Amino acid sequence: MKLLTAYFTLGYPSPSMFTKLLKAAEDSGVDIVELGIPPRFAKYDGPLIRRSYEHVNRLGMDHWQLLKEARRSISIPIVVLTYLEEWVKNFTSFVDKVHEIGVDSILLPDLLIDYVDVFEEYFENAKRVGLTLFTSPSMPDKLIMRVSSLSKLFLYYGIRPTTGVPIPVDPTTLVRRIRSLVKNKLIVGFGLSLNDIADVLKAGADGIAVGSVLIQAINDGGVESVTKLLKELRGVIDGV
Repeated sequence: MKLLTAYFTLGYPSPSMFTKLLKAAEDSGVDIVELGIPPRFAKYDGPLIRRSYEHVNRLGMDHWQLLKEARRSISIPIVVLTYLEEWVKNFTSFVDKVHEIGVDSILLPDLLIDYVDVFEEYFENAKRVGLTLFTSPSMPDKLIMRVSSLSKLFLYYGIRPTTGVPIPVDPTTLVRRIRSLVKNKLIVGFGLSLNDIADVLKAGADGIAVGSVLIQAINDGGVESVTKLLKELRGVIDGV
């Protein structure tokens, strides 16, 4: 079965609505949830997700309490998405906290970009939770081959430089080429458009990750719009 991974910003647009969105996601056939902890500088996120971060930061929420509530609310795997840059000085403490809460994995999009020379050190320090690794077409093939089997749950392959920005690329060609390098579940996202979904799945992806389109759906109509979109995506995925 092809996997549907859904991204939500932790606590967006409000704590009560956030919990309802998570439950709706699970009920709509989402397999894995990514929860983004708002960073100081979201350098690889697009404008919609950045604005969701800004909104949550203005509300001054307790991220750890929200994460605990998320874990209580759903039974599907939770991947915490954050930037290593935020936690370099207290990474061990960060891993301890997410492990205690019961998070299934951590995704650090800047790890293999900005900290590639020391990624093994962070990978080792995070073993009690496990890292889901993010890769992109700009990374060397040898690096992708090396890390693909280490990545927990799946290997995330971002086809564009940032989320939610439709920079022209050929997703089918990219996925076909990378499929032979990856010894793991291959999830494709980062700027993936709705029109790309069937193509990347047919090209060999084991699933897709969506984020900006969900944030837009939240803004447009809340839980109802998100539920409608996720069911539509589930239908497309299952139809491939």
